[in-house]
This record gives sequence, structure tokens and C-alpha cells, in this order.
Amino acid sequence: MEKMTKIEMFSQILTHLTDADEIAFIQHEIDLTAKKNASRSNKPTKAQVANATLADAVYDAMADGQSYRVADIKSLVPELSDANPQKISAIMTKLRKEIRVSRELVKGVAYFTKI
Repeated sequence: MEKMTKIEMFSQILTHLTDADEIAFIQHEIDLTAKKNASRSNKPTKAQVANATLADAVYDAMADGQSYRVADIKSLVPELSDANPQKISAIMTKLRKEIRVSRELVKGVAYFTKI
């Protein structure tokens, strides 16, 4: 089943209504949602741009065929020397979703390998 957008859901509800007040309310909700969507920016935030740059730096610093723990990656890239493990894990998750690294769990420790 395909996921419906908020506007599609309101439009579907609108077809079943007969009361004028209910129709006006749902139409108002559709208009508010459309206005909100029109003013929304699809550009990445400064933090997203910075994290993408860091992800590229990590990927470039990794050697082919070698597995790295989060602590290893922290020492691999100078910009991440003061980063917490959660931030590094988030960057590695981004790289995993882009299918640039693989993740293997060995005795409860995550190891990342460049693909």
C-alpha cells in the first residue's frame, strides 16, 4: 500500500463530507498544508553539508579491505578528533545508506569496511 500525503488524505475525506462547516474546515487544512509546503526549502542545512564533507573525508581516508572501529575512524580524520562516537556512527550510517561502506558486528563491536 502506497503512503498517502496529508493533502491526499484530506482530499479523500473531503469527498465523503456533506456538512458545510466540515468541508470548510478540511479545505482550510488543505490550504494550510499547501502553504507550508510551498514555503519549505529543500536545501540541506549547514550541518548536513558539513557532515557530508566529513563523510567524504572519512571515506577517502579509509584503506580498501581494512576494517575500522568508530574509535579508529576518530583518529583517522583530524576533523573528528573531538567528535563523540554518536556523531561518527551517524556519519558511518550515512555512508552505509549510500552503499560506500559495509558494517560487520564482531562480538558486539561494529567494524566498517570501505567497499
